[in-house]
Amino acid sequence: MGKCNNRRKFRNLCNDTSEVARLYFKALQSANVRSGKYDLNMAVYSQAYQGEDVHKLYISKIENAFRLLDVDSKRIINNDFFFNNYKFWWLSLYSTATYYRLKRVAMCRFLENLA
Repeated sequence: MGKCNNRRKFRNLCNDTSEVARLYFKALQSANVRSGKYDLNMAVYSQAYQGEDVHKLYISKIENAFRLLDVDSKRIINNDFFFNNYKFWWLSLYSTATYYRLKRVAMCRFLENLA
């Protein structure tokens, strides 16, 4: 995925962030089948995932990248990619231009935190 810059296409940023979310839930499923628990909370601390299990390490890395985001970025990443609440969830919070500007920033920061 690499570093994010302002010249990356918005669609590519969306695709990369969607792929991270897809792999996150796939890793969660694999890790939790073994451990017997299933936690979809994005605020779980990475200390809970110390060990050599590659799925747990991946989960930890994604959750840590998420925790480093500001409030708006967390809201956007969570609602648009992880827990798709509903299509236009942001209308009561942001203007269209502000939403797309913040979404680009959120995706860039999230992907950079994973690098």
